[in-house]
Amino acid sequence: MKFSSQRNIWLSCVLLISMSTLAAQSRIYVKPGAKNGSGSKSKPYGTIQEARTAAVKASKKKDGDVEVLLRGGVYTIDKPIEFSEKHSGVNGKIIFKAYEGEKAVISGGVKVEGWQHVEGPIYKARLDRDTKLRSLYVNGKRKRMAGTDMPVAGLGDWGRFEIDGSEEWSFGAGSGIEGIKFSSADIDVYKNPQDVELVQFNIWTEKILCAKDIVEHDDTTIIKFQQPYGAIATSMAWAGKINYKKLFVIRNAFELLDSPGEFYFDRTTKTLYYYSEGEDMTQVEVYASTSMGLIKLTGSSTSSRVSNLRFEGITFSHDDWQLMEVAGSHGFAGIQSLGLAVKFIPDGNWHPTKYNSTDIPTGTIQVTNASNISFVRNYFERNGSAISINLANDVVDTEVSGNSFQNLLGNAVNIGHPQHYEVGDGELFKPGVEGVCKNVLVSNNYLRNVCLDYRQVEGITSFFVENVTITHNDIAGTPYGAITCGWWWGNSGLPPSTVARGNLISYNKAGNSHQVLDDGGIIYVLGEQPDSYIEHNYVFNGPRCIYPDDGSAYWTIRDNVVGNPSYKHMWLHLWTKRCHDIIAYRNYVKNHFYMDNGTNDIVEQTYSFREDDFSTNPDAQQIIDEAGIEEAFQDMVPDSEPEVISIFPKGFKESDRFH
Repeated sequence: MKFSSQRNIWLSCVLLISMSTLAAQSRIYVKPGAKNGSGSKSKPYGTIQEARTAAVKASKKKDGDVEVLLRGGVYTIDKPIEFSEKHSGVNGKIIFKAYEGEKAVISGGVKVEGWQHVEGPIYKARLDRDTKLRSLYVNGKRKRMAGTDMPVAGLGDWGRFEIDGSEEWSFGAGSGIEGIKFSSADIDVYKNPQDVELVQFNIWTEKILCAKDIVEHDDTTIIKFQQPYGAIATSMAWAGKINYKKLFVIRNAFELLDSPGEFYFDRTTKTLYYYSEGEDMTQVEVYASTSMGLIKLTGSSTSSRVSNLRFEGITFSHDDWQLMEVAGSHGFAGIQSLGLAVKFIPDGNWHPTKYNSTDIPTGTIQVTNASNISFVRNYFERNGSAISINLANDVVDTEVSGNSFQNLLGNAVNIGHPQHYEVGDGELFKPGVEGVCKNVLVSNNYLRNVCLDYRQVEGITSFFVENVTITHNDIAGTPYGAITCGWWWGNSGLPPSTVARGNLISYNKAGNSHQVLDDGGIIYVLGEQPDSYIEHNYVFNGPRCIYPDDGSAYWTIRDNVVGNPSYKHMWLHLWTKRCHDIIAYRNYVKNHFYMDNGTNDIVEQTYSFREDDFSTNPDAQQIIDEAGIEEAFQDMVPDSEPEVISIFPKGFKESDRFH
């Protein structure tokens, strides 16, 4: 195929660049805290920001790449390090790289010391911050906000919050819900109600509702929402709806601090409380996440991009994210995947807004208007953002390869934005700077224990994108799906978007998905995407393994091995006539159970196995052997599987799933 040959040329070029060693024309050294440095090995700079400025000057003067070598240690920041187009490489790339054999950590956390005993296993320490504390790590292990022992059933909604339609965050007049009623026997009137959060799951969505106040009326206690985000969250349709009489996890109150490994931060007294798991609190290492992200790469427009930068071998840790913010209120109102509601819609139907009522979180690394950017062999650990690397808008010719993503509240990589249904039509982006993300390679990344708190998000996500390749990644144990590509539904009432095309999902190893939420696929795609392929993947143990959802079209699905757990689970799900012009052939599946209610689809040459042993078929076994991390990046894979971190809220049981 002409398409395949063009892709192979591009992919080969990217891989050759990423795996070759280019002789740098200049080297600049950095060491945490060094004073009066000149950037030499003997007199390094003390901050990455100093080295950034020097590297740009060197790149202008010399041909070839400039290396900024980060000596081992912790580079502590309280706000993201920013790169604009003026920090781009000029006559080559500027490479920010950990010095060989040393661990360089960019950390947005503060070390919490001076612990004092309160009573029993509870300790306290001072923490100077004004925002809610969402992430705490003790001796490297993630701890949880103090929460109810078991999910608590609501008693229904309470009150109305009126919207007149003139607000910048609304698409018309209407009303949302003011709060939720609970039995006073189940919850208390907590001391600091503005810290309290309610968490609920509904099939494939998650809601995190932030409280404003708590009041008691006789035997009923009402938790009132922060507004207007509460009204936005409570006006949503379909699975975005909140079930006011079903289960909620209630968390982040001092009164709920009753189990080992829990914490609560009292903003009014700047006091952090921790329920010890038996640690020696005089020797313990405690980090509280502070910086809202760690790196920002931001060009000013589609014609003025930040470019020619590479980050390699660096550890990124301890960043923070305070949920979506609208007019001073906060929350997480999930539509699907990373798409979150940020505007009030009277009837809850977000499709007519062309998804301009939808936004996505910022990332640990946030990239906008950028080209020729590389993230290679980095480590993302213990971060609080909903996305680690967010290639949000107008990111082209960029690579994310051979990185390790572990112990994260959010996912690994996102590409694109739901507002790119019509590129250039986004209301939340600045006029004139919108642009589709294209020619992006996401390869050989290792994902474990991701999406620990933002459970409706897949491990690797993408929206309206062009010529994006997601290949040779190893993903397991996600609360929802593993890989998604696309946006827009066939039943939306909108004509199909023409933005997405030429995408490839190949040679990935992904499974044991949907640990908390339901309905999505291990590999899930949406929308019409001409010349796009799902091939040579090994996927296993999910409710729907390969799922082109409503409106998906023009995909070729071939040469995949699917370890379907039982005949109750479909290896392929084409559930509506609006799934059209999809070809699936030469796939190898355990339990040949699938659905094809589509139009003009072809499903043929499916090889069915009753057991997990595909070795009787050499072609199937070869697909399994070649899926996942390639040999060149095997050093990024640990010798044994990491210990599984629970993704269930406190008291949450498997039988509570999908409420």
